[in-house]
Amino acid sequence: MQGPNLRRRWSVVVIGGFLAASVAACGTPAAPASVPTPIPELPTVTPVAEATAQPSPTTVASPTAIASPTAIVATPTAAVASPTAIESPTVAVPSPLPEAMEAPLDLMSSLPAAEAPGSAASSSLAEELQRILDQTVADGFIPGAVLAVHIPGQIQWTGASGYADRERTQPMEPTTEVRIASISKVFTAVVVLQLVEEGRLDLDTPVSAWFPALLPHGDVITVRHLLNHTTGLYDYLEDRSFQAEAFRAPDRLWAPIELVTYAAQRPSLFYPGAPNAWDYSSTNYVLLGMIVEQVTGNTLAHEMRVRIFQPLELENTYFPPDEIVEGAQARGYRQDHDQTNISLSFAFATANLVSTAEDVQRFGDALFGGRLLRPETLDMMFTFENGHGQYNMPALEYGLGVMRNRLDVGPDAQGKARPAEARTVLGHIGGFGGFRSALWHAPESGITIALGMNQGATDPNILAARVFDAILTSQGR
Repeated sequence: MQGPNLRRRWSVVVIGGFLAASVAACGTPAAPASVPTPIPELPTVTPVAEATAQPSPTTVASPTAIASPTAIVATPTAAVASPTAIESPTVAVPSPLPEAMEAPLDLMSSLPAAEAPGSAASSSLAEELQRILDQTVADGFIPGAVLAVHIPGQIQWTGASGYADRERTQPMEPTTEVRIASISKVFTAVVVLQLVEEGRLDLDTPVSAWFPALLPHGDVITVRHLLNHTTGLYDYLEDRSFQAEAFRAPDRLWAPIELVTYAAQRPSLFYPGAPNAWDYSSTNYVLLGMIVEQVTGNTLAHEMRVRIFQPLELENTYFPPDEIVEGAQARGYRQDHDQTNISLSFAFATANLVSTAEDVQRFGDALFGGRLLRPETLDMMFTFENGHGQYNMPALEYGLGVMRNRLDVGPDAQGKARPAEARTVLGHIGGFGGFRSALWHAPESGITIALGMNQGATDPNILAARVFDAILTSQGR
């Protein structure tokens, strides 16, 4: 697919006064902060490092019939070619089963009627997944939801329910594009780790190598600290006053350095790399995007397109505002407030991507299937820090751009708690600009799901847990 035209975003304006706002980036906003001082000039020298080898409570919908439109699509999971546009040493691994060898989602007919979750023995898993989506949007609090599921050996299933807007003028379809929020961080992490594989970046290089006077402790904070959120840097994206400024000027193009400069003037939560110290901060990923652009001489949008979007044929995935988003898009809400009108330059590299559930699920399959990074790089990616229970996830751990979590699925058909291995997932959740999202892959079973909802005041793991529960039940587990 021919990539869209790319646009640069370097417009620096010193921030004036701020108003309060209510929007979360994977969590609850922080307290308002004061006005920053002028922004330092962006360095032009590009050093290359030496190579070394919480969301609001969810309103639970009642399982009643609804009049909102629904849509189901079963599409084959395509075999993915290795990237050819870059000189990446990523190891090639076997592709997914060809379409002829994949089957539709298994029927639940092997289960007694009493054991099938809310359906007769002849009901299919696809029908059960659609019923879950319909229930999710039944009371209208969540306008619409979209879901993609891939079970090894079976054809990918995508479904949708509800509406892409509160006016109910556009149904939510499986192909509707949504903001995937902080799942964007996983894409950024992949680009960074590919540069590490190529010897163009080192995980232990400090930020000061590129931006000497930008951060407190910039000579201590490394690329690794940025990836696993052990910098202690203030999270600008959860600052209510800063958010209000972004919503007040939806056409403004924010330079990444503006975002980091604002965060750098707030107190750090802890010394970088301090033992057992961890706190999620979107500021870290803005910095990673800036470093990618310094190292490569290209925009992060370009690097993502040639390294990820094009090789995986993610034809409905975009990097706004550098790329113009094409196709039908959903509007995003928090409670009853439309939060669609915000410049996604405000979430550069950390929560700005727009995609479909199908594309995100395919990206997850490629990443966790070893088609984007070498096995040894994945091992580094899966070196986890304790997430201290943030974002309603008691078992949360964070690696180099990915979360590890245990979903709160129900008991098995015999009423016994499912083992931790069956509930353990890798991926990421997100929340920004009126959307919530989740990408989860279960290493034990190989199941990968991706979902999106255009309601910011909800928890995507509630829907994710119901989906995994239905799949495991259908498998008699």
